[in-house]
Amino acid sequence: MLLMCSPASSWASELTCHPEQFGGKADGHTLNTTAIQQAIDTCAAQGGGRVILSGGRWLSGPIMLKNHIHLVIDKGSVLQAVDDQKAFVAAFIGRAAQNREALILANNVHDIAVTGGGTLDGSGQQTWWPDAMSLRKQVRSGHPEAFTARYKDVPIANGMPRPWLFELNNSAFVKIDNVKLTNSPMWNLVIRHSHNVEVNHLTVSNPPDSPNTDGIDIVSSADIHIAHADISTGDDHISIKSGIVAAADASSGDITISDSIMRKGHGISIGSETINGIGNVSVSRVSFIDAENGIRIKSGRDRGSLIGPFNVSHVRMHNVATPLLITDSYSGQAGSAGNSLVSAIPPEKITPTTPLISGVSVTDLTATGARYAMILSGLPEAPVRDLKLNSVSISSLHGIQARYVSGALNYVTVHASAGASLARGPGVNLTTANAIE
Repeated sequence: MLLMCSPASSWASELTCHPEQFGGKADGHTLNTTAIQQAIDTCAAQGGGRVILSGGRWLSGPIMLKNHIHLVIDKGSVLQAVDDQKAFVAAFIGRAAQNREALILANNVHDIAVTGGGTLDGSGQQTWWPDAMSLRKQVRSGHPEAFTARYKDVPIANGMPRPWLFELNNSAFVKIDNVKLTNSPMWNLVIRHSHNVEVNHLTVSNPPDSPNTDGIDIVSSADIHIAHADISTGDDHISIKSGIVAAADASSGDITISDSIMRKGHGISIGSETINGIGNVSVSRVSFIDAENGIRIKSGRDRGSLIGPFNVSHVRMHNVATPLLITDSYSGQAGSAGNSLVSAIPPEKITPTTPLISGVSVTDLTATGARYAMILSGLPEAPVRDLKLNSVSISSLHGIQARYVSGALNYVTVHASAGASLARGPGVNLTTANAIE
């Protein structure tokens, strides 16, 4: 009914719809799923407009965005997921998008925005995290069957499937600006099979022990631009993937990440699901503080393809355990400790899923307080090629650990307090012009 929407100053048909007009209450107790969805649907039916959440805490089950909808979560307002596992379905990267697998789902839509300075709260700490951590504990205590019997089509490395907080699937021309994501059941912002997505001033805040709470996951998507992000979480800060089944998904590429800060977390990661290829990724003017990794490229013989080029520049790191990690031997574990990092790997035949990493360029990187300066670990049948490091300075406990890698180090300084600055394993061909080893 037209009277339920009022004129707005901008966006699509210049309508503004409020959940209060459909019985919604921002009191932290009323379940507003239907009221919020009716506001979205009403605006969408009239060509689009703004749906505004203001005034408090909006408790809700899963909602779906529609074409030409601008969801505004005002500063001080919270859209919070109801703590009811029956209201949601579990999400998994190997499955097609399903209704109810995220608190906010934008599926097959275009020309949408989520802005306003408010918060999405996934209530993950209430039930989802304890369940996932209990299952992880069983697996790590020597009982993988506790996971595999329950999730027959899901790799253990994925973690227990749970809902995501905010998902874009097969969507385009999306703007996300000035929003905070917290307490996500699993991944926070998921961008799948989408393009032309702008993410600005996004804050992600989850405890460092929250399980599998990636900040942003980009899967088989292109033309994605992230700037002014502030991420602290229990897994990858940002992870770029291309699916787990060859030819079932597209490659990922033309992705920029800039002017951001990464706090607690596992790093900006390429992979590990790289089976359809990843390339043209740029990371610039990013700071890392107290993270497990800085830049991490991870793949394996069962999930690889053409991977690269990547350009990293103007990066600062403090108390980051491993500033640069490139590995073709990832299988769900970091694999980042001890002298085994430079030992020989038995060769295998090249297959369609052999990872082929090349064209990684790192310029102007400074890191202090690292454990390992770098871990560079290719395969004997597929070395990491064309690695270029220029103007890099790292102070660390251990130096660079390298095997099956070729490239050039120019003005690279590593101050390692224990052992050599560069530990060479087999298959290492690194030239060192103007470098101190």
